[in-house]
Amino acid sequence: MYENPVLNEAAPIQVEEVVLPQIVSIKQASQRMGLPAYYVRRLCKEVPGIAFQSGVKWYINLGKMAEYFNNGMTSI
Repeated sequence: MYENPVLNEAAPIQVEEVVLPQIVSIKQASQRMGLPAYYVRRLCKEVPGIAFQSGVKWYINLGKMAEYFNNGMTSI
């Protein structure tokens, strides 16, 4: 009987963990971070890289915002 050597060998499977950014609205970010919405809105406009705008709505990357606060804020 013919055995296929490729099927008999169990090769380890490489698994790569993918971390997706947590994107939220201004209202959700202000609630989760305990900050006023007007301040979050100001951060969106003045701090590059923590948020992006689609139409008139801002979307905040919570991980980047937390990193901004954890690494020390620049003057705003």
